[in-house]
Amino acid sequence: MLTIDRRLLTHFDWMLFSLTVCIPLVGLIVLYSAGYDPEFAVDFLGWLNVEFRSPACFKQGVYLLTGLVLMVVGMAIPTQTLYRYSFAIYGGALLLLVAVAGFGVVVNGSRRWLDVGLFKLQPAEFMKLGLIVTMARLLAKSPPKNAIAYSLRELLVPAFFILIPMGLIAQQPDLGTALSLAIVGVCQILFVGIRPKVIFGVVLAVCVLAYPAWNSLHEYQQRRVMVLLDPEADPQGSGYHITQSKIAVGSGELFGKGFQKGTQTQLEFLPEHTTDFVFSVLAEEWGFVGCTFMIAMFFCLLAAMLRVAHRSRDLFACLLVVGITSQIFAHIVINIGMVIGLMPVVGIPLPLISYGGSSLLSLLFGLGIVQGVSMRRTLFTSV
Repeated sequence: MLTIDRRLLTHFDWMLFSLTVCIPLVGLIVLYSAGYDPEFAVDFLGWLNVEFRSPACFKQGVYLLTGLVLMVVGMAIPTQTLYRYSFAIYGGALLLLVAVAGFGVVVNGSRRWLDVGLFKLQPAEFMKLGLIVTMARLLAKSPPKNAIAYSLRELLVPAFFILIPMGLIAQQPDLGTALSLAIVGVCQILFVGIRPKVIFGVVLAVCVLAYPAWNSLHEYQQRRVMVLLDPEADPQGSGYHITQSKIAVGSGELFGKGFQKGTQTQLEFLPEHTTDFVFSVLAEEWGFVGCTFMIAMFFCLLAAMLRVAHRSRDLFACLLVVGITSQIFAHIVINIGMVIGLMPVVGIPLPLISYGGSSLLSLLFGLGIVQGVSMRRTLFTSV
């Protein structure tokens, strides 16, 4: 089941692979500065002590090596296997979310992680992949009856599969990840097609439900939205994150202050500088040029993934790639928009850059699946 035919290697996408490896490697450089600790040293099994001054960078490096192994595993899995076990993958991820609700670890007031010994697992990151695979199967197996676009009735079952994990994740609470699930599912549906009147009806329903939805948000979530209008109204409270992030981004100017010379970062004025606000560290130390380079790498990665989707001859495989691409795209837009004050702070990491094992492992496994689809693009496997 986990084998790669040598003939498939002739279609190996080197551009996709290079970007998949280079982006997290650049991220390690940023994380080394963001997580710099002059008192930290790596102790290998008690007999070798190495002066490596960034625990976040070291741990992320370990996650990266593990993730590259998972990427190879993802490449080796045929799309037929993913199709066959899609509901099992979805169900397993859903059970992990239920486990989090029951006995998850509470960090900063949120119950999002499971303690598995060596590290803390965040099941919501793997739920994204489970939803992508399941939605791809549902949409590939049941295309629109008129062969053009879905009606509202035809979308009830896909909506059910999206809303269940969204509800569990929103209760953690993790509104950002819950919304990202909705974005991924909707993008896959839009790729197949939705009737215009259905889109109008959904927009109308969102407008009607906006007020009760606002009242259902936690107080701190409402403050994060309101602070977009006036961050200076509470600079030491709800507006602190955005204010410090905008200072860091702006102070980087054209070429930045230099590696490990970012004052907002090194003096720890910038909160969550290894996770949610790692792009602010990049902007402060490498400036507009460094940010442009990173965004260009992301653009090339997304373009390479969309090329894989375009070349695929199988609808299920194509929807897999579209889902994974939309996940990465949504995270990039939301995270960068968040750190420059265009979007509320919702705790969405920057893909392949922000510190976090669960996110990196899930993304690299997903990119391995995309590479596998690319390698098998000449095979038409109607599932």
